[in-house]
Amino acid sequence: MRILLLRPSQETSQFGLAPFFQTEPLGLLYLAAALRQAGHSVTLADMRFERRSIPQILRASQPGLVAISCLHILEATTSLRLADQIKAHNPKIFVALGGHAISAYPKAVDLNRSIDAICIGEGEALLPALCYAIANDRPLDTLPSLLLPKGDGHFQATTVQPGRFLDLAQMPLPDRGVVARYQKRYACLNYMPMWTMETARGCSYRCNFCSVWQLYKRTYRCHAPEQVRADFEATGRNLFMVDDLFWADRNRSEELGHTLLRSKERKNLLLVQTRADLVTENADLLELWRPLAKSFDIFFGLESHTSPGLNSLVKDADINKTVEAVRIARELGFGVTGNFIIDPDFTEADFQGLWDFLDEHQLYRVGFTILTPLPGTYFFEQSKKKIDVFDWSQYDLHHLLWEPRLGVERFFELYCESWRRSVLNIAGKKKWWQWLRQVRVRDIPRLAKILARTQTLMDPQAYVEQTKPLRSRSLPPVSECSNDTVSTEALHGA
Repeated sequence: MRILLLRPSQETSQFGLAPFFQTEPLGLLYLAAALRQAGHSVTLADMRFERRSIPQILRASQPGLVAISCLHILEATTSLRLADQIKAHNPKIFVALGGHAISAYPKAVDLNRSIDAICIGEGEALLPALCYAIANDRPLDTLPSLLLPKGDGHFQATTVQPGRFLDLAQMPLPDRGVVARYQKRYACLNYMPMWTMETARGCSYRCNFCSVWQLYKRTYRCHAPEQVRADFEATGRNLFMVDDLFWADRNRSEELGHTLLRSKERKNLLLVQTRADLVTENADLLELWRPLAKSFDIFFGLESHTSPGLNSLVKDADINKTVEAVRIARELGFGVTGNFIIDPDFTEADFQGLWDFLDEHQLYRVGFTILTPLPGTYFFEQSKKKIDVFDWSQYDLHHLLWEPRLGVERFFELYCESWRRSVLNIAGKKKWWQWLRQVRVRDIPRLAKILARTQTLMDPQAYVEQTKPLRSRSLPPVSECSNDTVSTEALHGA
């Protein structure tokens, strides 16, 4: 069977650095490998970089089935538009929709008549089974983890119980051949081309803003070490390991580190994501892994500058671990990058406390996102009564979904001041000539674009203009703010 895999572009990307973090659609590469193993012919179109129209792509690939991956809720509208275009071109093409966001919240595509099936969860086993059923005219309601249209615009799950999660040790390596034409476009800031790989899947923690652990039922599964080594050797000089929880399994991480060190392959950049407490508990593991790359960066979900703030996010963490993890990582020669979540309920004292924490620990390679209940999380269901905005294009973690305590304009003044204190401010912590010392001459034009774009992150009016109407709320005053406010003079003099 001929199959076309589609990676949609996002509906909006006005704020943030999303255009400069464009990485391989790794999930689709695993799907391509599984489909080829089942004997199917596979092509992939990454619509973030495609100049061809959908009809042109369909005429070139002649698919019997098109699978669209909706990784983030921002891509829901675009995914449905692609489905409509496919059906308009040829109504006989079977259109399947899957991916993390839709698996977590399939209601996002209700009332669309162009979707023939919604695939829930991991597709490496489900999609080949779906293709087999279609090719052999078998009933689709015999497949698990599938939602089928009821005829009224809504979707209904089949009655077949899903099986256990996949054994990652038995999976084939991702098929990177299907994205060879786009490879040079994949990037993380000024590092390009960029490759991605996975060594483990899932998360056993329970942060309230995250849908990963809910989708995978708090499971954590690993690829076989030799399998990871083969993929490590197949990727290029800049590599992002996309695991949500690096170094989570101590014994397996030690075995994997030794396995990779036996390879001759070394990277220019290696980027991983993990929690602060995993670093404090496994400093010797970090030391073991450090020789694998010239530059080795750790992205921390720092989230809050206080222990009560971490508790409110159900991080199951302590701020002392954050401080200790940063110290350990720096001492061992790792780059430290992270993100803080800004709660719309922040007071001026909360913002000032965050800035003091950044200065005390010299945390300037950080980003800031607004607390956003993503569809598919328990937090979303709990927050529905106060959410004013259900336009998915606003769920980019840089928009307000309800009225903040400080009011929209003041909130964004202080939110932008947080960005102004980061390394991205070319007039602030790091001057443009300091940036240039760290980059190759050929990267300068791209870096200039990145720095130009980041200035929008520090423009309060840009956010205010994009804010949807919000209901006014009368929030109780916070006594701690009365003697610890942030003046306009302090903003400009900081």
